[in-house]
Amino acid sequence: MSVSGALRSGGTHARNGRLVALALLGVLMLALQLRLRGDGDVWTQVAGQLVALALFLPAALLCWRGLRASLVGVALVLALAVGFRAAAFEPSATPPLSTDVHRYAWDARIQAAGINPYRYAPLDPALAELRDEVVWPRVNLPRWHTVYPPGAEASFLAGRAVFGDGLRATTWLYLAAEAAAVGLLLLVLRRLPSRPPPERIALYAWHPLAVSEIAANGHVDALAVLALAALLAAWQARRFALAGAAVALAALAKLGPILLLPALARRGGPRFALVALALCALAYVPYLSVGWGALGDLRDYVERQRFGGSLWWALSPLTGKTGATVLLGAGLVVLVALVALREHDTVEQVARSCLLVLGTLLLVNSYVQPWHALWLLPFFAIVAAPAWIWLAGSLPLLYLFALDFELPVWVRPAVYGTFGAIAAARLLARRHRPSVPLVPLARPRIAAVIPVLNESAALPGVLSGLAASPADEVIVVDGGSSDGSAGLARSLGAKVVVETRRGYGRACAAGAAATDADIVVFLDGDGSDDPAALPALLGPVLAGRAVLALGARTRPEPGALLPHQRLGNRLVVGLLRLVHGVSLRDVPPMRAIRRDALEALALRELTYGWTTEMIVKAARGGLPIVEVEVPCRARRGGESKIAGRALPSARAGARMLAVVARYA
Repeated sequence: MSVSGALRSGGTHARNGRLVALALLGVLMLALQLRLRGDGDVWTQVAGQLVALALFLPAALLCWRGLRASLVGVALVLALAVGFRAAAFEPSATPPLSTDVHRYAWDARIQAAGINPYRYAPLDPALAELRDEVVWPRVNLPRWHTVYPPGAEASFLAGRAVFGDGLRATTWLYLAAEAAAVGLLLLVLRRLPSRPPPERIALYAWHPLAVSEIAANGHVDALAVLALAALLAAWQARRFALAGAAVALAALAKLGPILLLPALARRGGPRFALVALALCALAYVPYLSVGWGALGDLRDYVERQRFGGSLWWALSPLTGKTGATVLLGAGLVVLVALVALREHDTVEQVARSCLLVLGTLLLVNSYVQPWHALWLLPFFAIVAAPAWIWLAGSLPLLYLFALDFELPVWVRPAVYGTFGAIAAARLLARRHRPSVPLVPLARPRIAAVIPVLNESAALPGVLSGLAASPADEVIVVDGGSSDGSAGLARSLGAKVVVETRRGYGRACAAGAAATDADIVVFLDGDGSDDPAALPALLGPVLAGRAVLALGARTRPEPGALLPHQRLGNRLVVGLLRLVHGVSLRDVPPMRAIRRDALEALALRELTYGWTTEMIVKAARGGLPIVEVEVPCRARRGGESKIAGRALPSARAGARMLAVVARYA
């Protein structure tokens, strides 16, 4: 046999081995679902879900890496996924772990009788004639008006209309919705530029929580799964109005996904937000005969249902229940605001943001049930999320509450503690990216770029200092000065570039574009940066130890840095360390960078976040960054446009913080 033939044979054996391993795991999961079918014992169900998770994890790893089996692998994944659901779904019986389907069937019955489902609680005497021996006895929370939003209520009625008035009519509908979600996720995978293996659909279709909470227990959250899959597909196709409709559908099934509206609105644009808000408003119109009653007993539900949470449970003994709710709610608002600043150009970025927002909602909520994590599952097929996969897979441990009406003390550490450990490990791994090896530049040319706006008083001193520096070329970028700064710079031998459009980043970019030097140095034109420090700053770049050298202002002279500048700088470097693992002391105006690296970074921020974006992108790309201590002087003349004024300083600081958040 030839060498090429042997390689092909080896590849075939490896592919067949992966297929056999996956099939074996799938058959074991199928047998497990048959064993759990209809079993109402809590311990049996919880233990079974944990075993299913143990089988799912290696199967998920195989499918994430790819089976390299073309359509055979996808067909195997989908066939077994259907088998799991057929084994778990018992159409004629109450679900083993939840009575929610009784409430769904009851609300459908109320609507079929022409009654607004928000008007009466199930125990109201006005509904006595609708009670029976199958649905009514196990309707949960019968003293409370329904809290399900209009989309959920419409699905209850639709399930009854299409599949009859049986107890599990809605489950049939939700299984159909889940099948549509799988189809959309496959479409998204197929259209990704990275061409991932389509078998990754198993990370949703085989997840034990999806099988248990939709097929076995019939939860309405399946509609949110469909809506979130539709959100990904619409975003990928740049159909932002449809993406807004998808967010509305998710929020009308379960309220939590409404947080995705502000989180994605900046990139989604006006159509995204308007469509989502309009559909949510229109959905409530048929139920407004009861006014604010269309919200049901939502307020009581939020205030009185305290179960399964993590952060709220840990914080409330210290701050009180109200204090914990307020603090965690404020934290969630801040998180959504930061996520809104992130880049959402790709479907992977959207998936990561959705996971972060909806997952954090689970972590801060005081009321968490296992099926609430169904919202996270569509994103597992798109982005690697081991911590969230664990959380969703281990949440069935919360069902142990039913044994003694108290959670065992080890449950929260097992669920949330393990989640935190996995998330922390992933974060640390992201921070320790391998550095890109560098080759020292041979006889590099160096250009100094100085953005100015009305700096004629300080500019002569800066230019005279640069005359004795290693800079081969000096470029002054004039932003439309009215004091003759441009003419003065020309008379002193500098090359002048006029960039009348405002923006610090735009000025720096214009200066860099005006030279073909191998290394570009940036410094301010107000004299606060000492040109005599250039040899020290350039040293690491010239030696091949760094791509980017930052002139750290560690010992500023009196008046050089005002208190609000120091505070803003600490906030930015602190966030850089927390989010990106970049340990710096300063985000300075004086810095040196190799041209090839500057071009590769493709900086987009055109205002005062330009330097911050440079640091963040260099760190994310594994490019070596070095800090060099340099003198920091008070400005040598003229008036400050930013540092000495509160509002411009705040605006500049906000831009810098926004850049850190955008690339988180």
